[in-house]
Amino acid sequence: MRVPVVAIGLLDKSIFCLINCGMARYRSFLFPEATVGEDFLVLDSRESHHLVRVFRARAGESVEVLDGHGRRYLGRIELADAKGVRVVVDSVEVSAPAGPRVTLIQSMPKGKTMDLILRMATEIGATAVQPVFTRQSEVQMEGSRLNSKVEKWRLTMVEACKQCGLSLLPELAQPLKLEQWLDSHARPEGELRIVASLEAGSLPLWDVLQSLVAVPSIVIAVGPEGDFTAQEYVGLRDAGFQPVRLGANVLRAETAAAYLLSVVDQCARRTD
Repeated sequence: MRVPVVAIGLLDKSIFCLINCGMARYRSFLFPEATVGEDFLVLDSRESHHLVRVFRARAGESVEVLDGHGRRYLGRIELADAKGVRVVVDSVEVSAPAGPRVTLIQSMPKGKTMDLILRMATEIGATAVQPVFTRQSEVQMEGSRLNSKVEKWRLTMVEACKQCGLSLLPELAQPLKLEQWLDSHARPEGELRIVASLEAGSLPLWDVLQSLVAVPSIVIAVGPEGDFTAQEYVGLRDAGFQPVRLGANVLRAETAAAYLLSVVDQCARRTD
């Protein structure tokens, strides 16, 4: 039986192997080429190569395999073949999403900042990330270059999942213009939408969240270093976003994203 699974890139040994934490267990992800049977897994050639050739995994050693969709396979390496590691599955744990769905709309920053934002968003527990092009963003790309960048970002998120042992991989949407997202996503009933804002009159984040009751979905938007334009703020407000300020200081994009996600996560868990 073959099932849809999640791709992974190359990771360092500390992520794969949990020996230093007192557990002789390796941690892996399933590639699309992997095979999933009723009581076994056969990892793809890339993952198998790294387990056997790089990390020296041997038959009989424990392995934890995450599929990014909530399943955690716990088992033992039966065949340590660099072309196809076979794992005997002893048990399967299934995790359901906890709390409301949290989506981060992030204006794409320059350099490697987006990698950091995606890593932190994954670790904190975002459900989905929507990169957007904004008018004052310095990043504008399309075609194969954009597709390559998105795939790299997705692997960064997978790395974060492996590092933290998360069985749920956040969705990463294809980048598009902010206006396109706003035009195609009417606010559903009960959804909370907030945007980090430098505009005068923005409410303190806590004032908006302290009375938060159970909601099915929360969407937070973070702009570029140069902030959203006045026209973009109008579009965000028209789409139901409440402008909030994040303390007294002006924060960098990556700091703002981590700040918002962390506070929202804590407030959402309080209402569970």
